[in-house]
Amino acid sequence: MSGRARSQLKARDVPHASDPEIMARLASGETGALGELYDRYHERVRRFVALATSDAEDVDDLVQATFLAAGKSAARYDGRASCRPWLFGIAAQLLRRRRQRFRRWLGVLSSLSMAHSAVVDPRSSLQAKGEVERALAQISESKRITYLMAEVEGLSCAEIADVLGVPIGTVWTRRHAARRELRQAIEEQSES
Repeated sequence: MSGRARSQLKARDVPHASDPEIMARLASGETGALGELYDRYHERVRRFVALATSDAEDVDDLVQATFLAAGKSAARYDGRASCRPWLFGIAAQLLRRRRQRFRRWLGVLSSLSMAHSAVVDPRSSLQAKGEVERALAQISESKRITYLMAEVEGLSCAEIADVLGVPIGTVWTRRHAARRELRQAIEEQSES
């Protein structure tokens, strides 16, 4: 039996490896562990990124980048029982960098004397039809990410604070403000 067949058989013998086990294997260089991690969490990470970006065209690229970054930093994994909050933290960092690149790009365009009115926010044409998704697109990225982590992904405020590197009070403030702003935006949409 070939080494590959043995490893596939071995993987089937182990019903479900824990997240810390997968991360330890990944940290030791076992690339198959990245596939297991991806299979386990890619749908949730994709949903998070899609909602955070109003379903931008680069959602799949951001998801792939999240898992590649997880693979590179597997040795620094803190050993918590679930990788999900950690993966969302990586995705949030990538979203923050994406926003910064977009701002720099706009700065370059404006420095080339292009009119700001000629620059169109590509997200506006990509926004989903639903009221909630349109309302999500109207609130700040930091509030949107906090709200999605808490309400959609079910992370605790302590987990969100840890993942985003902010005080827990900031998480509570962003979450409360996001709820209020979402409620207001949905009410305004239904009135018009």
